Amino acid sequence: MNKEKQVEKRSSILEAAASIFSNKGYPNTKMQDIAEKAGIGKGTIYQYFKSKKHLFQQIIKEGIDLYTIGLKNEIKGYTGLEEILKKIVRFSFSFMEKHGGVLKIIASHHTLIDESMVKWIYDRKTKIINLLSKIIDESTEKIAQNAKDTNLAAYCFFGMMISVIEEKVFHNREFDVEEVSDQLVKIFLYGYM
Repeated sequence: MNKEKQVEKRSSILEAAASIFSNKGYPNTKMQDIAEKAGIGKGTIYQYFKSKKHLFQQIIKEGIDLYTIGLKNEIKGYTGLEEILKKIVRFSFSFMEKHGGVLKIIASHHTLIDESMVKWIYDRKTKIINLLSKIIDESTEKIAQNAKDTNLAAYCFFGMMISVIEEKVFHNREFDVEEVSDQLVKIFLYGYM
């Protein structure tokens, strides 16, 4: 099988598994369910993933990496802090609209995330925070001039955004993304809406 077909098959396994894990939960998901949804034999899954737990962890890793890469691409070429932050909010909402299952999987099955996985997730979160910190630090706008700790400012912005996204993902709360991005950025930059 050529490399392209292998990547395609692996991807279809990950998509099927993410869908089933988020709908049925980890304990109730059988590898056979995943194989049927992916349109393959159960044994084929084990050619790509050594266990159900390994498959579960790969869904999380690839989801986070996909978010990080997409985020970097989304803001490439933009310079104004306010516009970059709005782009980040809009991208994050859009990403979670498509891939919210990964966030649900992490939240509902956190006991399956071992110490090495926690370290890996923390490392990726730190890279996102460092990216935000660099964006804030390089800005000539108000927040950059007043912020003593751009890393702390990055954590605050990211935390604010994630809290609102969690309302959407876990509680199906509807938001006007344009309005939310404007409001979050104004609160972050100026302290008001």
